[in-house]
Amino acid sequence: MMIKKIGVVGAGTMGHGIAEVSAIAGFRVSIVDISWDFLNRAKDKIIDSLNKLYEKKQISEKPEEIMNRIEFSVSYETMKDADFVIEAVPEIIELKKKVFEELDNITPSHAILASNTSSIPISTIAEATKRKDKVIGMHFFNPPPIMKLVEIVPSKYTSDETISMTLDLAKKMNKIPVRLKVEVPGFVSNRIFLRLMQEACREVESKEATIEEVDSCARYKLKLPMGIFELSDYVGLDVAVDLWKVIISSGTAEDVKCTLYQKKVEMKELGVKSGKGFYTYPSPGKYKKVELPTDSKVDPARLISLAVNEGAWLIQNGIVNAKDIDTVMIYGFNFPKGLMEMADELGIKNIYEHLVDIYSKGYKAYKPNNLIEELVKNNGKFYKS
Repeated sequence: MMIKKIGVVGAGTMGHGIAEVSAIAGFRVSIVDISWDFLNRAKDKIIDSLNKLYEKKQISEKPEEIMNRIEFSVSYETMKDADFVIEAVPEIIELKKKVFEELDNITPSHAILASNTSSIPISTIAEATKRKDKVIGMHFFNPPPIMKLVEIVPSKYTSDETISMTLDLAKKMNKIPVRLKVEVPGFVSNRIFLRLMQEACREVESKEATIEEVDSCARYKLKLPMGIFELSDYVGLDVAVDLWKVIISSGTAEDVKCTLYQKKVEMKELGVKSGKGFYTYPSPGKYKKVELPTDSKVDPARLISLAVNEGAWLIQNGIVNAKDIDTVMIYGFNFPKGLMEMADELGIKNIYEHLVDIYSKGYKAYKPNNLIEELVKNNGKFYKS
């Protein structure tokens, strides 16, 4: 099957970004939403983005020529001849299932149906259709026209053909796909992000460090573009708490008790979007780089220890390999280098000792993974030299 037309359901930030990326790649695109208000706003944003890309010479085709390939509609009828559809509606499971039921009824039988969900199990979404083998996760990063990473997440039903066509499509969109071998809640990106948030939170709540000291370590010692709390503010603390709950409630990850995040959400201090979170911003929706002290007593190996333990769990369970994890962190979070590469440099034994120390304080999630224990015993690394 050749993919000629791509459908996108949902004209929000992710939806219109995915539609733009698809049109730039030369596909005909139909974007559907429930109101013309949303669609007209999306149209304006796509035009604005294309103009900027054209001015910067990041695209050679004229914006109006690309726009000619995009149609906007409030009816699913426009999906009748779509070969591949990407759903990008809010993270509400019942809503997603309803969308997939509609798509299953209206799209041609050969069409692949993908979800841009960042946390909901693909198998659950697939069960709303009569083509479970043609349903897959295609998790883009925000903003889609800029961010290179796409996590490709097959469910237990997804066929090999669907997987290979989705990987091929991601490459045609000029994206870097990372394929999970097995579906896991939170995928790679959000599981690692959760573990970074949890250790940052644990250090502050147990009075080992301040919020600013943790973020200073992330920025100046690990060379990350943002501190952990700063990144959480940027993502939205309500979003961070939601993904936290989804992953923990799935029973695939031990929780780390922390109330800092929940308290902020209860106070409606949601980060950049509300103008205040762990830090204060110029106005709601306006991000300004946070000023941080250049010195910090926080040990970078301790700060990433839980995330590295999670990475080792993903590797040991055959979900991804070390290189995949590092690709996710470099292209999805703008890390200067991969998490597992950082662990090798800081010393696996060092990471292991921090895990043992924190585990001994009663934090079950820090029980060192067998793979880490094995590497310490054999003086090994995640990357064989």
